[in-house]
Amino acid sequence: MRRLISILALLACSIAVAAGCGGDDSSGDPLESAVAYVPAGTPFAVAIDTDVEGDQYKALGKLLGRFRGGGGIAQSLRQQLEAGAEGVSYEDDVKPLLGNPFVVSATDPSSFLSSSNSDFVAAIQVEDKDALDRVVDKTKPDERGDVAGGKVYEDNGTFFGVKDDMLVFGASQKLVESAMERADGDDHLDVDDFGSSLDGLPEKALARIYVDVQALLEEDPSAAATRKVKWIGALRTLGMTAAAEDDSLDVQFNLRTEGDLSEEDLPLAAGDEAPGVVQVPGEVAFSLRDPRQAIGFFESTFQTLDPQSFGDYESGKRAIQQRFHIDVDKDLFGQLSGGLAVSVAVDGSFGARAEVADPDAFSKTVDRLADALPQLGAGLGVTDVSRRGDLYEARLANGGRFAFGMVGDAFVAGSDVKRARDFGSASPEDLPDAKGSLVTAADAQRLANQALERFAPQLGLSGSLIAGPLDDLSGSVSTSTDGMRGSFSLTLD
Repeated sequence: MRRLISILALLACSIAVAAGCGGDDSSGDPLESAVAYVPAGTPFAVAIDTDVEGDQYKALGKLLGRFRGGGGIAQSLRQQLEAGAEGVSYEDDVKPLLGNPFVVSATDPSSFLSSSNSDFVAAIQVEDKDALDRVVDKTKPDERGDVAGGKVYEDNGTFFGVKDDMLVFGASQKLVESAMERADGDDHLDVDDFGSSLDGLPEKALARIYVDVQALLEEDPSAAATRKVKWIGALRTLGMTAAAEDDSLDVQFNLRTEGDLSEEDLPLAAGDEAPGVVQVPGEVAFSLRDPRQAIGFFESTFQTLDPQSFGDYESGKRAIQQRFHIDVDKDLFGQLSGGLAVSVAVDGSFGARAEVADPDAFSKTVDRLADALPQLGAGLGVTDVSRRGDLYEARLANGGRFAFGMVGDAFVAGSDVKRARDFGSASPEDLPDAKGSLVTAADAQRLANQALERFAPQLGLSGSLIAGPLDDLSGSVSTSTDGMRGSFSLTLD
C-alpha cells in the first residue's frame, strides 16, 4: 500500500504520464466526496487530477516527450511501483483506481507552518471499488479497527482507511479516523469555499490549489503587525492552477481580498493596462506600470510595521532636500509615472529604463544626484561618480560599478555604461495577452542554457537534457480592490 501512496504522490508532482485509467463513473461528485474528509480549518488543500487518460495528461505526455528521455518516465515509475510491491500490477491494480481528483490537505495552520510537523489528510474516490479491495487483499495490511462504516489499516507505518469507494490517508491513525468520522458530518472544508478561491481559473488542470491566507496570517504571531497593513489585512484566499496545453505549461492564480479597499491601498497600480517590456536574449525582463504605486505601498507598510525607523527614513529624505536640493518625493519618486522596464542576466548584470513625467526637470535632478551620491556613499557604498559622455558612472567600495543618466526622455541605469545606453535607445514592446501593471518575459531556452553553463558543472548536470525544447516564459499580474490575478506560461518548441 505504501507504493500506492507513492504513485499518487508522484501524480501530485505531475510526473506520471501516458497511462490509462478506465473504470465506471462513481456516483456523486468525486471532488465533493474527497473534500468532505478535509478539516474545516485547513489552510491548504490541493486537488490533483488523476485522469491519466484525460486531456491534461495527454498534453503533459506530449510536453515531456519533447525532452530527451522524457517519454520513458511513466514506464520507469511503473517498474519502480511493481518492483517495490510484490504481486501488485500497475495495469491491473493501480490503474483502475485512478480517474478522480486526489485531494491532499494540511490538518490545521499550525501544522502547516511547522517545519517539524508533517500532519496531512488525503482522500480519493476510486473509480473501481473491486480493484481497491483486490489491492488491499494483495498487500495484506494490518486492520486497526472499524470507523464510521469503514475500516482503518496500517502498513509499515502508513495509515489509511477504506469506506466503500473512498480511500483515505493520514499522517497517523488518529488523523485517518478523524477524517472518516468528519465525512459524515458538516465540520469539513466546504467544496464551495474550495471552488470560490479558484473563481475564474481553469476547471481542467493538473493541480488546483486552495490556500486560506488569512488563517495562516492569524496563526503566525509575527504576522500580527503585518495584518495592520490594510491590503494584507484584507487578504482572504489564494487559488492556483497548473495546467498542461499541447505546447505550454500554464500557471494561474487568484488572490482574493475583502473589505473597504481603495486603489491607493494596493501594492501595484490597478487596471489591466500592461506596460511594454525590453527583452534582451538570455535575460529575464520585467516591466512595471506606475512605480509610484509600489513605492507608496512600501512606504505605507514601512510606516505601519516600524514607525521609528520610518521616522528616521523621513528625516533622511528631509536632510537630502536641505543639503542637496533634491525633494525625494517630488523630484524622484513623483516623476516615475510611466513604465519601468528592467532586464537581468544570470550573472547579475542588468539594464533599466524609466519613463518620467518631466524629462527636463528630471535631468537636472540626475545631475544633482550624481554630485550627492559620493557624499551619501557611506550607506550606499558609492566611492565616486564620474562623467562618461552623456551618462554617469558610479564606483562602489566593493569594486563594482553601475551607470545612470538620461537618454532622450528616459532615465536609464545599468551595470555598465553600454548596457545603460543600449537600454535608453530600446523601445519597450507590448507582450501579447499581458494584462495588468506587472509583466515578465524571457527566452527560456537561452536563459536555461546560460544558467546551466554557469551552474551545471557544480551540479553534475547536462544542459541539453533540460534546456533543449524550452521556448518562451511570460506572465503578467493584474491588481484591483477585489484582489490580484496572474498568469504565467512556459511554452515549448
